[in-house]
Amino acid sequence: MSRKKKGIKVNRGESALEAIQNQVPHWIHEKIEDPSSITGYMYSRSCTCSQCGFEASFEKPRCPHCGAEMQHMKGL
Repeated sequence: MSRKKKGIKVNRGESALEAIQNQVPHWIHEKIEDPSSITGYMYSRSCTCSQCGFEASFEKPRCPHCGAEMQHMKGL
C-alpha cells in the first residue's frame, strides 16, 4: 500500500510562502491598478489555475483543464 505524503516541502532557498504557492492548487487573480478604488487596485474577473495556467471566467471547485482541487488562499 502506498502512502501519500502529507505536508509541504520547502526547498533550499525557498520561503514557506513560495512553497505553499507552488504546491497548493489555487486560483490566481490579476491585480489591476484603479485610482478610484480605496485600495488603489481591483482584481480581474477571470482567474488562472496555479497548476496548469488555464484561464477560467470564474472560480470553480476544480480546474476544468487539469482537474486540480482548488484551495482558498486568502491574503496570498
